Amino acid sequence: MSVKNVKDHQIMHVQAEDIYPVAEEYFLKTARFDRNNEKHMRMWSRALEIYDELRDKAELKAVYRYLVPDKKEGKNLFFQDVSIVCNAFELLSLENIKGVYFYLITAGRVHTDSDQLVDQLYSDVWGTSLVDALRQKVGEHIFSVKSEREAPGVLSEPFGPGYYGMPLEQTSEIFRIIDPSLVNVYLSAGGMMVPQKSVTGLYLSVKDGTQLPPLSCESCIGGTFGCAFCNRSGIK
Repeated sequence: MSVKNVKDHQIMHVQAEDIYPVAEEYFLKTARFDRNNEKHMRMWSRALEIYDELRDKAELKAVYRYLVPDKKEGKNLFFQDVSIVCNAFELLSLENIKGVYFYLITAGRVHTDSDQLVDQLYSDVWGTSLVDALRQKVGEHIFSVKSEREAPGVLSEPFGPGYYGMPLEQTSEIFRIIDPSLVNVYLSAGGMMVPQKSVTGLYLSVKDGTQLPPLSCESCIGGTFGCAFCNRSGIK
């Protein structure tokens, strides 16, 4: 893994072998392959052939940037003229937020040349698994950076568009804070990230004892109606 500073951003390049063990576990969990099942192991053998193809195509990169928010209003954190919105932010006070690590991760254009449906399925699952494993690697790196930069505190789980109550439309706002071109990512006219196997979000660095949403909130796409945690916490 290599890290370099470009325009106030940190750019990471990661080799596939550095994250393969984690990516493999994500793949097996998603595909529900049982290592003790002979049929599943034949399917796994083909999946590994697809991985070998994708490994040479993958461009595993990440960029992150550290900022301290200027102010907070309800669900909004402000960074100069950019407002990032998330239901969970309503729980926080500005005084408890030490800083925010914005990140963008991509596996590049990882897709098989095979026209077989099952191969395309394996290709898709591998792409997602590589991104998930890369995000874990980036999170571990950011945690180590945070530990060196700041006094004791807590690094949150990753927040991002489509989970922890952050609207999907926030991708374009995050891209006003970090430069996606540094890792060759852009937004399509429909607001989707290209390459498809890309993910963006942020980590909050907060003081010890700060209330953060539980892991059960991870799949929340932003609706507060009927949510026990939001209702209990007074989030509207």
